[in-house]
Amino acid sequence: MSEPIGLESPDAARLMDHEYDGIQEYDNPLPGWWRAIFAGSIVFAACYGFYFHVANWGTTPDAEYKRDLTVWQGGKARREALDAANVSEAKLAQASNDPKVVEQGRAVFSQRCVSCHAEGGKGLIGPNLTDEFQLHGSTRMDIFHTVHDGAPGTAMIAWAEQLPPQEVLAAAAFAISLRGTNVAGKEPQGAPVGKFAP
Repeated sequence: MSEPIGLESPDAARLMDHEYDGIQEYDNPLPGWWRAIFAGSIVFAACYGFYFHVANWGTTPDAEYKRDLTVWQGGKARREALDAANVSEAKLAQASNDPKVVEQGRAVFSQRCVSCHAEGGKGLIGPNLTDEFQLHGSTRMDIFHTVHDGAPGTAMIAWAEQLPPQEVLAAAAFAISLRGTNVAGKEPQGAPVGKFAP
């Protein structure tokens, strides 16, 4: 057990005036380097606030994000038009008969679409993709636009906002390839359209 600090000890000068339960508090100030960093942080915060929010000399990360988002949204319509211009009924027919494209579309479907259309496209929340009925339109391009732009008022989102163009095309091609495979599942929805011509 350590000896109590005597009044003649040099450390006695560092004892605080108050005591509690017979214990006097020892004055143990923070090191100089810590106080220097603390003071520097306050000065930095004041300069930062003046530079970005008072003088408006700099651009905050939030302002940069909003600027970049505005630029991205401004080009969105143009990008979507270019995507759609590169797709046609003939190209979709070719893609839906290309094993590599269909396999890529199957992978996208398994990752993104089975929660609504179920395994194999037999339908769950979304319609059964394997029968000969179509809920939105009647052509391959209608299927592509549904995948690309979504279906307002339904759970079908615009996948073009989340996937690159080649994956949107592959997913549409896979959905087209399911037509007429007639997997038992959800009851038909939409209008009867029959199988696609080869």
